[in-house]
Amino acid sequence: MRHNTRSVVALIATSALGAGLLAGCSTSGGGGDSSETELRILANITPVLTKEYYEKLVQPWVDEHEGVTVTIEVPSGENVQSTLQQELASGDIPDIVASNLDPVVAPQLLAFPEESWVLDTPLAQENAIDGKIWQVATGAQIQSLVFYNKDLFAAAGVTEAPTSVDDFTAALKAVKAAGGVTPLGTAGEWVTGAQFAMMSNPALLESGDFYTEVTDGDASFADSPYADFLEAYSGWIADGMVDPAALGLKYQDSIDAFTSGTSASIVMGNWLVPSIDEAGVDFEVGVFAAPSLTGDTAPQMSGPAQPYSILEGSENKELALSLVEYLVTDEKAVTTSLESEGNFRQGYTYEGSPLNQEVGAILDAAPGLVIGTSGPGIPGGFGDELNKQVQALYVGTTPADAAAALDAWWGLNATQ
Repeated sequence: MRHNTRSVVALIATSALGAGLLAGCSTSGGGGDSSETELRILANITPVLTKEYYEKLVQPWVDEHEGVTVTIEVPSGENVQSTLQQELASGDIPDIVASNLDPVVAPQLLAFPEESWVLDTPLAQENAIDGKIWQVATGAQIQSLVFYNKDLFAAAGVTEAPTSVDDFTAALKAVKAAGGVTPLGTAGEWVTGAQFAMMSNPALLESGDFYTEVTDGDASFADSPYADFLEAYSGWIADGMVDPAALGLKYQDSIDAFTSGTSASIVMGNWLVPSIDEAGVDFEVGVFAAPSLTGDTAPQMSGPAQPYSILEGSENKELALSLVEYLVTDEKAVTTSLESEGNFRQGYTYEGSPLNQEVGAILDAAPGLVIGTSGPGIPGGFGDELNKQVQALYVGTTPADAAAALDAWWGLNATQ
């Protein structure tokens, strides 16, 4: 057994991460009356966070609330955020959302009460908008990680984990020269931009005020660590370090490629650990912190894990609050949530796999945390735009043009 979140110094940027809300359906007239009431949860569905996972997670609470049913809704759009937007437009909306959301929807959400159970949830106060907490999470993730096939790296002569981008590039080239596999696994969908952020945001946000400076006109993406990482990523594409057809792959394809041994490494958050453990791989998996530009140990990009928000327009606010409080405070529910993705939270323990413990050691060694591509101070949709520009590198856009496009987008969407 081990403690599941370490004491770290959070180097929180003035804005926060990324990776889809309003009323409920009820025959009871809402409020606290639990007679024949349905609570709807629009949930983030992943290879680990399945519909069945959420159903089992909420069942103990349902058993204590006679006449209440909880329906888990699978996103019908590209993701939870886009599905939410569709539902808001149609008026057919859930009571609870189980996902990270762009802050642009915060006005549609219920402000959680300033009670200890809310204030004690991970990163709640860092993600507050105008002093109001609109999202509470079960745990925290760390995301600036590279999982790698130790056997393939060793066969290529790479025996030490790279610490700098230059060293990582050299390692990828050695793996390619050894032949037979894709050195760095990725995919289309949201994966491309998310992986880029996991690598580059620690350098971008280490000072804690980059997003404020770019909004004020005192900084730019073109003259920031993003430019260096875009240049490196473009080089990886040109040199065949990634699959040239990666944009046609899905997230699960990238996981399958790594666990089957056809890609030698993958950048991803700690939530990948259970998928690797359950795959029963026939090679040794290692993990190291995403390499920095300088080779120095950088902060870890972090974000709320399995967060919940309640719609202001829900007709079942009291019940929704009760369920969310259960999900983020009940010891069994919290531990189940943490263990499902290998997440972390101060004061909670679970039996972690050896790979999970390696991730924990990386968290211990990190000089702090930064929060990434969505949150207070970041225009809604920035993560999507970043994803678009990183993917554009695959079709010939230059790193300089991609950085300039990010600056142009920010200028049109940010508010002073």
